Amino acid sequence: MTALLAAEFRRMRSRHLVRIVAGLALLGIAIAGVIVAVRSSPEVGADPRFPLTMLPDVLKGTSIPLIIAGWLLGASFIGADWRVGTITTLLTWEPRRPRVIVAKALACAVSVFALGMALQAVLGGVLSLDAMFRGTTEGIDASWLRETGGVAVRAATLATVASIVGFAVASIGRNTAAALGAGFAYLAVVENLVRGLRPAWQRWLFTDNAAVFITGGNVGLSFQRTMFQALVLLAAYAAALFAVSVVMFRTRDVN
Repeated sequence: MTALLAAEFRRMRSRHLVRIVAGLALLGIAIAGVIVAVRSSPEVGADPRFPLTMLPDVLKGTSIPLIIAGWLLGASFIGADWRVGTITTLLTWEPRRPRVIVAKALACAVSVFALGMALQAVLGGVLSLDAMFRGTTEGIDASWLRETGGVAVRAATLATVASIVGFAVASIGRNTAAALGAGFAYLAVVENLVRGLRPAWQRWLFTDNAAVFITGGNVGLSFQRTMFQALVLLAAYAAALFAVSVVMFRTRDVN
């Protein structure tokens, strides 16, 4: 299992899409850092000064593209293998199918979490420099640090959950497009229909529970749920989809 995991981690790191996503994210961070520096001013009373205390709110906002990136990376990691036939070759080397799909999912999840934390750390570092030289660091204390770290971990965790959901759907559909299409249909159609026709079911929707988990509250929502409860529900959705993908992977013809 160790050798299989190591091989999957190497494959994940070597994927072009991972490098593209990371590169685009770093480019976006650099551009954002320049814009904040230009628009901000170190002079007291200047408008606007960038306060570093806003970083938790910034990370909450950037959690959305981070989650989308996690979904895309998870879906493409297994979807590309189905498309080019790598799965068949891999099963020749390691015929125990559950071990193969679990190793791939684990490598995907850990990689997405690490990438999410790294990108947020870079963003935090860039904005910290902006605040120190062009804005203000007033109000920074241990409580702020705990809040910022908590938001970053929760955002990376949600990206990881999204990667497993994307991975599972792509494995079931045997291509990346299946996961992307299913994701679009769910977000654009299913959730809106539920909100319009069955408002009481809103408490079970993915995005609403993701919002609770990221923000740590129920602001603007019609139901009450704790962060932990929201995480358990989201993890249960991901686990259920992954379980279905494992069962189908064990029984289906891979040729």
